[in-house]
Order: sequence, then structure tokens, then C-alpha cells
Amino acid sequence: MKKFSQSTIDTSDPRNKRQHILDAAYIIFSRKGFHRATVDEIIALADTGKGTVYNYFVNKEQLFYTLIKEYSNPFNKKIEEIVASDLLALDKISILTKEFLNFYSKNADLWRVLIHEMRTFGEGGYSGFNEEQREKYKKDFEYTIVLLESVILQGVEQKLVRECNTKQAAYGLFSAIIAIVFQGLVEENIEKTADNIANTFLFGIATR
Repeated sequence: MKKFSQSTIDTSDPRNKRQHILDAAYIIFSRKGFHRATVDEIIALADTGKGTVYNYFVNKEQLFYTLIKEYSNPFNKKIEEIVASDLLALDKISILTKEFLNFYSKNADLWRVLIHEMRTFGEGGYSGFNEEQREKYKKDFEYTIVLLESVILQGVEQKLVRECNTKQAAYGLFSAIIAIVFQGLVEENIEKTADNIANTFLFGIATR
């Protein structure tokens, strides 16, 4: 899980001011959630002025969205490369499981906030996102699951995976990864945990 402290934000170099703000935002959003976090807290931690923050970001939501995108874009690119590779589908599923596990383990605090905000609106809770914003995050969030589904489809085409509801299968694998991360069940050896998840998904736990 990614760890930040105030001492990790080097505010001495003005050329990195935007990154200082994003690092501070990561800490504040991860600790307090989107709704309870304030721009003033981010400003204080980044040791900058309000005008500087609003020079880069229109509002708190844009700052949060930028933070999510800047962390997820390199991850999505890596996933795309694996999906487009010449590996067999089963090998891709094993590798993707490890990549998903690595990413969400490192960024669990921030993505827990994102998932909470997407789920609570209209369900008796309150989200800091409006419906349009929720759909924007949902679309981006689901992109990696679509990529995962495409690999399962490749497995069906290669006759390595039986005919199935590939969308349900992709969500099932993704949900298992997220649950294991959020419940703190990832072993120190992430590769071992990834292998266990992938093998259980692909081959089940039954002896017959």
C-alpha cells in the first residue's frame, strides 16, 4: 500500500509545484475521503497558496479526477500491452492478476475512496460526486475490466476457456482481487497471492 507522509513532499523545488499538490491531495483524500477532504487542507500540506492550486485545478473534483487519472493511465497502458501481446490467454490472465493485485495494493487507500463515492450516491448515503461525475468515474473504472473480459474472450476463442458469460467472469475475477486487497489478505509475496487467485479462478477448488 502506498505510504506518504508530510516529509515525503519536497516543496523546495517550485518546478514541481503541481506534483506537490497532487502528492498532498493523495494523502488528504486517502485519509479523509473525497467529501470530507478540503482544498485548504491540501494547500496547507503542499505548502502552497490557494491561487497556485486553482491555477492548476478548477475545483476539488477536478483535482481528485486528475489524481485518479495520473495514477491509472500508466496502469491502463501496461494492461493494454499485456492484452495485445502474443501470449496465450491463460498466461495473460495470470500476469494481469498480478498487475491488478500490485496496482490496487499500492493504491488501496485512494481507490477505496473512489469505490465508496461511486457506490453511496442514491443508496441511502451521500457522495461528493453528482450523477454525471459518477458516470465519468465509473466509465474509467470499468475500462480495465473490459480489457480483462477481452482476454477471457481470447481464451474462449483459443478453446482454453469454456463458453461462459465473459462479462460476469471478468467482474468475478476483478471482485476477488479487490476483496483480497481491501481485506488485507495479500501475502508478502504478491506473486504467490496472484497465482493463487488466478489458479482458483481458472481451475476452481473442487477435486473433481
